[in-house]
Amino acid sequence: MNTVTTEEERKIFYFLKSQGCCLRCCFRFVGYRMSECYCKPSEFAAQLNYTDVKDDASVEKTTCIACLGVLQDKAQMNVVTKIAEKVREKDYDCMTFTCALTVPVSVKLREHILYAYMSKEMDIHESILNTLKTKLQNVKDIWKSFIIPQLEQATEKHADLSTPSPFLIEVLLMYADDEMIFKELINKHKGDNNKQKRKKCNYNKFSRKNVDTLLMEITDEQLMQHFTISQIVPKTHVYVDEILCSHNSIFIGGRYNKFSRKLSQTPWFINGEKKVETSVQDLLCNPIAEMVKAESIKFLSSGREDVDVRNIYGGRPFAIELLNPHMTNITNELLTCLTSSINQSTKQVQITANLKVLSRFDLKKLKEGENVKTKFYRALCVCRDVNGDLPQLECLNKLENIKIIQRTPLRVLHRRPLSPRTRIIYKMRARWAKSHELKKLLSTAAESTDMFFVLDVKTQAGTYVKEFVHGDFGRTKPNLCDFLNTEVDIVALDVTGINLKWP
Repeated sequence: MNTVTTEEERKIFYFLKSQGCCLRCCFRFVGYRMSECYCKPSEFAAQLNYTDVKDDASVEKTTCIACLGVLQDKAQMNVVTKIAEKVREKDYDCMTFTCALTVPVSVKLREHILYAYMSKEMDIHESILNTLKTKLQNVKDIWKSFIIPQLEQATEKHADLSTPSPFLIEVLLMYADDEMIFKELINKHKGDNNKQKRKKCNYNKFSRKNVDTLLMEITDEQLMQHFTISQIVPKTHVYVDEILCSHNSIFIGGRYNKFSRKLSQTPWFINGEKKVETSVQDLLCNPIAEMVKAESIKFLSSGREDVDVRNIYGGRPFAIELLNPHMTNITNELLTCLTSSINQSTKQVQITANLKVLSRFDLKKLKEGENVKTKFYRALCVCRDVNGDLPQLECLNKLENIKIIQRTPLRVLHRRPLSPRTRIIYKMRARWAKSHELKKLLSTAAESTDMFFVLDVKTQAGTYVKEFVHGDFGRTKPNLCDFLNTEVDIVALDVTGINLKWP
């Protein structure tokens, strides 16, 4: 027989009330699920003909022995006010919210102690007690049932109950005497475990994890040996320890051109010293982060170019993760204005198409593109130490789908593991350079312009083009020097295309 009768429910209700439980805790221990019993507990108690409840002022004057005031209106009026003030202070424009609650660690332990005394003093059959435990309503769920409507009114935002809102309000409630009351019990339980287990579980700490472990191992009789009801009567209500507001990241992306040969993609520091004044990341991300009032950013791109390499024509795909943004209602008109503003603010970097709000699926495509895309480059090369006739560039134009093996280049060996990589050079087109192409690039006027040629190359993603040109002391094989049978070096390099549909 494990069905709880109405008369038994009534006895349990009065027992809990006599021990110092608030009305909502009395109802949740009995297992009531109706929303009206938690929204208006006094009226609901009166409907059930529970005497001396509706007019009993002491019900709310004393702190509940079970929930420590988490479910008491008097204690929570201040909580609603503080949450509303925090939300207004942070000024998030999202019109929905999800609320998360953290309650004092000892609430669960108090519930078990009350069950133990309920079983002993009321002589409740074990099957009935187990039924009551399975029907026990969670403190957090009940708190939300009567607090969230108040929060909606106070914040003028709508609580999203079906799907989590991107805007999260976290409320941390604490009880001052939590650790002091239960530390002795935790320490005694700790003494029964070997040193290795103590070290692993950190039993010295009064924590939620340790309380859960304790309740799995301790019996009701042991609980009652350590605590009487009078020992756990609270002196004060819970208090708000912290209210945290946060919004899910949003993503904005597009393509950029880089026209400077003295600009790093991300801030460049060596031993704490900034090596270049600004970066692609700074020029693109800072205005966007400022607009949406983001706490921080992450810059993502489909590959990267060296400081001295330009990125021209179609541009490099990029995305910005804006962490904890306060402004999230972003229109196409706003993005168009932002694109124009960034392009007018600098000549080093330009956004080639209007910015776009992205999804996480788009980011996955950006990441996958690093491995499957093809890239196009234009390199200005020079032949060194040519004896006799100039090399025949036409031979390069006939080569296709060349498989090369590249060991980690010397210039990046300090930050990347030493390993060989197989890459494919799909196609090359070479021609001798024209005088106007050399005008701004020659380091000295004495160099012969006859030795310079332009190489357009289509490669597999991840190819080190500079090393393919000069061979990197034989670390890339085969290389351009091998094909032309002469020493070749690279003067300038441009990324001219990245074959990825984006955004």
